[in-house]
Amino acid sequence: MSGSEVFGRAVPFRVVVMFRFFCMRNFIIILFSAFLLSVAVSCGHATQDTVTAGNNLYARGFSLSDCDGYKILDIRNPWDTLRLLHRYLLVPKGAAIPDSMPQGTLLRTPLGRVAVYASQHCAVMSRLGVEGNVAGICDAYYVADTVVKKRLKQGEIVDLGSSFLPDMERLVSLSAEAIILSPYKDGSYGKAGELGIPLVEIADYMENSPLARAEWIKVFGALFDCGALADSAFSVTCSRYDSLAAMAAVAVERPTLFCELKTGGVWYQPCGESYMAALYRDAGIDYLWSDTPGTGSLSLSFEEVLSRAVHADLWVFKYADETRDRRLSDLAREFAPYSGFDAFKNGGVWGCNSVKSPFFEDLAVSPDRVLHDFMLMAHPELFSADDTAFYFKRLEK
Repeated sequence: MSGSEVFGRAVPFRVVVMFRFFCMRNFIIILFSAFLLSVAVSCGHATQDTVTAGNNLYARGFSLSDCDGYKILDIRNPWDTLRLLHRYLLVPKGAAIPDSMPQGTLLRTPLGRVAVYASQHCAVMSRLGVEGNVAGICDAYYVADTVVKKRLKQGEIVDLGSSFLPDMERLVSLSAEAIILSPYKDGSYGKAGELGIPLVEIADYMENSPLARAEWIKVFGALFDCGALADSAFSVTCSRYDSLAAMAAVAVERPTLFCELKTGGVWYQPCGESYMAALYRDAGIDYLWSDTPGTGSLSLSFEEVLSRAVHADLWVFKYADETRDRRLSDLAREFAPYSGFDAFKNGGVWGCNSVKSPFFEDLAVSPDRVLHDFMLMAHPELFSADDTAFYFKRLEK
């Protein structure tokens, strides 16, 4: 554009100056507005589309903001990380509801009776001393926590059935103040979403490191009004985890590892950016699919796993069997080609019976204890001879 033309048309110089002034003024207004939006706290000013990690040390999936008389809990959409999955407005019980709150799901804190879909979230509540608030739980068969099992047996906790298809009649009978569950991509919650009970979506399993996942204890601290205890518990976990990881970092050799068992025609392995891949790495292990993107799971064929893992040093997997622990002969009987892996031949197979061992529960809240097990498998020379694994057992013949 020349000094006397606008969009190719000749105009007086005064008009050109006025046009430029108008453009500059509007540009400044837009820029200033963007600045105000960027510095505004989330208390009523942040958009519903984005969420930041705030003051979190590791976790990227949630943000907690203190506002005037309430808190905002933002849960990031793990499958579209630039958008919100859910916003919760946490108002203390007995307090007046502020007039100028943003849109979101209202939760009166501390929460009382709750339904919990996943046993690992019961473990987080136990760590905070509020396990008595669990009124119902899904997938009770897989619960390993002895206290929760006892309460289930005594009828203090209601078995809600499968987390994919909970018993609606039992769920309604709980008079729960909230349902705590794990979201999944493109999923709906069926009739549970129509009950009018707030759904608290805990996407901790989509974090990319064990400590990031463990930091979600702060969310539970906010929900149950025990934030100071949550901060303290997380600090202890971080200290223990970092100390162990520092030990593993000096190990000279890094054994190779693959995991899990074939399910039908599919063999799942954690993606290379998942928290399990990070756990293996921190244990001084060379995880064979560490080069793959994503935080979820890979769906592989048996042939794909065999071609990459046939000479692996370690093979670890979880299973659920209340009757007895698995043996190598059981694996060979279930699927004969399992015996072709070097780990099978050389005593490198380790199994975790998840109905007897709280692996999944502790993974969410005490990843330092799980890290110790993997380090003991991979680098026994770093520990005393009488130190034993807590969750895993080496499979016998």
